[in-house]
Amino acid sequence: MINPRKNLINAFAIALLFSAASCVTSDLEEDMTAVDKGISSDEISGIMGLMEEVDLMIMSMMQQDLSQQRLLPLLDEMTCPGTVITRDDKNGQISVNFGSGCISAGGLEKQGSLTVKYTDNFLSKGSLLEISFEDFSVNGRKLQGTKTLENLGYDAVERKLKFSSSMEDFKIINADTQVFTVNQNYFRELELSSETNGFRIYLKGSGSLAAENYSTTTFEIVQPLKYMQECIESGSFNPIEGSLQISSKADKSTILSFESSGCSS
Repeated sequence: MINPRKNLINAFAIALLFSAASCVTSDLEEDMTAVDKGISSDEISGIMGLMEEVDLMIMSMMQQDLSQQRLLPLLDEMTCPGTVITRDDKNGQISVNFGSGCISAGGLEKQGSLTVKYTDNFLSKGSLLEISFEDFSVNGRKLQGTKTLENLGYDAVERKLKFSSSMEDFKIINADTQVFTVNQNYFRELELSSETNGFRIYLKGSGSLAAENYSTTTFEIVQPLKYMQECIESGSFNPIEGSLQISSKADKSTILSFESSGCSS
């Protein structure tokens, strides 16, 4: 004789099994949907612009503090009210403390401190700069990690400086507390200012950007990105020329092109 109670228990167990499987499938689909999202091109270009700001700030400081044949500063971004700069030439180190926050003449809001360790004169080929950050932020974005700049050579006749910039597992935290992990290898050619023109920067290289619930996005500069002193000093860190290829599992490869006759924010 069939036990109705046993049938009821079996049916209940099967129902639980299907219910659990449905929940797992639903959660998995939600996770896959989240991971399939691509990081926006605006976020990528914003982070790239931020790192350009930091590199220019460091270069300006090093030129002012280290070079015996010093060049004119690229940008006067270190003149931030209340900034304390401490030099230790014996150990090849410079510390910059922006305190609880200040806004420079160029409009950058900086907070916290950074340390630069250096080898040789900044204008010497092969010299290295290692920059580390402590509770440091620029325009509300926190930076965590270490980045390295290497001088690849200075041509005194053409007034051009070439250097590389690299970061591994570098963290950038935006105003929404979203954490981005950045890996990049860049090569820059800096054409120093003349009597008629400001400096020009030509940027090449590639990198990747990752964040929780987003698929990893890679980017590669297809045509060198060109930055102008006039634009940077006006508060615009967008390139005026060049193109960038962005790829991720979530989106097809896209080309982000820059072309402007003037500066845009």
